[in-house]
Amino acid sequence: MFTFVFISFHSEDHINRLISGIEKKYPIIIVENSLNIELKNKLEKKYNNVKVIIPPKNNGISVGYNMAIKESETNFVFLNPADIVLSNKSIRDLEECVSKIKDFAILAATYDDETIYKNYDIWNSKISNSNSSDEIHKKYKIKEVDYIDNDFIINKSNFKDIGFFDEKFFMYYETMDFCTRARRANKKIYVSDKIKFTHFGGQSVDLKRFSYEYSLSRSWHYCWSKFYYFKKNFGYFYGLKKIFPNLIRSIKRMIFCKIRREDKQFYLYKNEFLGILSSVLNKPSDYRPFK
Repeated sequence: MFTFVFISFHSEDHINRLISGIEKKYPIIIVENSLNIELKNKLEKKYNNVKVIIPPKNNGISVGYNMAIKESETNFVFLNPADIVLSNKSIRDLEECVSKIKDFAILAATYDDETIYKNYDIWNSKISNSNSSDEIHKKYKIKEVDYIDNDFIINKSNFKDIGFFDEKFFMYYETMDFCTRARRANKKIYVSDKIKFTHFGGQSVDLKRFSYEYSLSRSWHYCWSKFYYFKKNFGYFYGLKKIFPNLIRSIKRMIFCKIRREDKQFYLYKNEFLGILSSVLNKPSDYRPFK
């Protein structure tokens, strides 16, 4: 058994769809970062297995995940954004994996369409998945990886010694940092090539209402988080090396958009620049474009 966790921010349609499709035996925790108390009351009244957490303010994905993990009563917690589709068969298959794989820290399904990008990556060339004779590994094509992008189950007992998510991340790179720390502590991270799900990516927010505001936030936080991640894990100057192409790009695009009087695009690239500057100057990830 595991607890479902969803991070929601103006994601009411997605959340309603997701909850209605999940068997009621599973506890569900929703962190509602838009602070929508009306949604909390509505969902908790309708579903006995749902708890909605309203944080004091919107502190992003890492803080939301940590709040839900601490609130969960099960050892296994399934962390998700709101913009996914996961069938009941996939959920049951994941539950079987959780019950039979003895030692893992993180376990995930894979995208049903991997033509653009995958839900995982392997950095360590020493990882070998060719000799596994375990029955459950064969049945679900389980392989060990170094990094999982999103939609994964964590084994809380395996993180007592390293902690959960770094709450300095607001959005982007929080799972990469989480996995980096897990791998350095020799924790096992697995994906199943047999169990599939759909992730729409960047569509958890109501884009009809907040498309441009969301883009502004994404531009700022992606650059802030990128530098912070590499600085934290590999050193300040390595972080500068990794973020330098983004810096040059943002300056060039700002100049180009200013000349062409493309104001909306100008502010997107300005936010990239400001996110980099804030991170390089060791300022917090505090940009909030809308509530």
